[in-house]
Amino acid sequence: MNRSRPTAQALILLILLGIGAVAAFSPSNSRGWLLAANTAQLAAWVCGISVPLGTLLALVLARTDVPGRRAFLLALSWLLFLPLYLQVGAWQAGFGLQGWQTLSGFGPPWLDGWRGAVWVHAAAAIPWVVLIVSIGLRNVRPELEESALLDASAWHVFYRVTLRHAAPLVVAATLWVAIGVAGEIAVTDLFQIRTYAEELYTEMAIGAAPHEAPLRALPGIAITAWAALAGIFIIARFAPRERQVSIRPRLIFLFGVWRWPLAVLMACAVLLLVGLPLVNLAWKCGVVVVQSTEGRERHWSLLKGASIVASSPLRFGREIRSSLVVGSVAATATVVLATMLAWSSRCRSTASAILISVIVLGLAVPGPVIGLCIIWMFNTPHWNWAHTLYDRTILPPVCAQTIRALPLACLVLWHAFHTLPTSLMEAAALDGANAWTTFRRVALPQRRFTILISWWVALAVAVGEMGATILVTPPGIEPLSVRISGLLHYGVEDQVAGICLALALAFIVLSALLVLLANRWTRTAGSQDRH
Repeated sequence: MNRSRPTAQALILLILLGIGAVAAFSPSNSRGWLLAANTAQLAAWVCGISVPLGTLLALVLARTDVPGRRAFLLALSWLLFLPLYLQVGAWQAGFGLQGWQTLSGFGPPWLDGWRGAVWVHAAAAIPWVVLIVSIGLRNVRPELEESALLDASAWHVFYRVTLRHAAPLVVAATLWVAIGVAGEIAVTDLFQIRTYAEELYTEMAIGAAPHEAPLRALPGIAITAWAALAGIFIIARFAPRERQVSIRPRLIFLFGVWRWPLAVLMACAVLLLVGLPLVNLAWKCGVVVVQSTEGRERHWSLLKGASIVASSPLRFGREIRSSLVVGSVAATATVVLATMLAWSSRCRSTASAILISVIVLGLAVPGPVIGLCIIWMFNTPHWNWAHTLYDRTILPPVCAQTIRALPLACLVLWHAFHTLPTSLMEAAALDGANAWTTFRRVALPQRRFTILISWWVALAVAVGEMGATILVTPPGIEPLSVRISGLLHYGVEDQVAGICLALALAFIVLSALLVLLANRWTRTAGSQDRH
């Protein structure tokens, strides 16, 4: 990425965001700053739990000889693509108002209010921290570590070289988690935590005018945008364009006799994050209440649980079809736009500035604000055609989900295109190929698996999006995220647990397929880069 003009234009963007924040900091908007403070408090708690734990997991799983590392990483990768509303339902099935812990007489619900919101967000964020920090640990050049081993011990190299080069990605992971917490309402709406995104959704739900809400959201948007822009520059600096590919294997740090105890600890952590939510859903699906002379007795039935899970796709078939249709269209539009922006940013500074702006604003603006903007756009007076599109097509939710998925797809494809070998680009230019020919015959074949992976990622984000979709869904179309979110407010019943478990199993297959594609692309790209 060009380092000069995009930086200057990004600074202009920062100044504009600062002006907006100062304009919002007024006595009439004091509630907006209180909501921003509430959001910052929630993000701080979540980062304080997820970042240290996720970093420790990444250190052990990425660069040590602990047995079962790949299996643990595969299990955690499943949580990356599991929508947040499904994770909320899984934890509520065990420790919510109608969870097994409460119904078994172990006291009041363990997950309620701030405690519930912090834990669910932290459990969902830990896999993202593991992924981001693992990328930093795996990208440390083996030559640096091998050179340091000549003068110091392995653990000294691990602390002074490996961790030092991965530290920027720890900061980036912290910013990513904070940004994700700030813009989500699936958890805060259920646990009644007043963040600025949740407040916007509540105001719209009770019938507030669309133009009254954005001013209160401006402080939170400005702060989140600053965090997003900082994260982008950290990633850009960590992954320079002219990086030379190393063919040496990564240095693996040996734990000796401690490797098996650490494997047991890693297994316990993965079972807590992955296994316990699945057990909660399975218990809720199969629990049977029998009236006896001593009162109501509960026992678990495998037959009932299996029948509930098997019939859930049929019971929620209309919602599943709506989610897949809208999500597929949104994912396709997302990948097309992200590919154009990422490829153009490789050679044009203006396109780089546009790409940065898209990523920053897409991450900073919460879902309810995106929904408000779409409502305003389609409700413009004297535009009857826009009213027809809003009431009778899937275009509004497609736009909402595309905007929400676009930043992540842009980040993936930006990194993919900017790490293409420069020699290939120069050879194509010497042969007289223009930008379009180079993209079609060089870049696209080299990064086709990355584009496919980004489509799967965009589909997972689109299917799980709720903050904007819930506001712009037309009559007759009810995505699964909206339906399940509404049902969770009444407790996790067996049918809700059944569809959550069925979708969780489906996402396990999806994540496994995605990991296989990623491994294949990594091997292909590595062999092509070496040749």
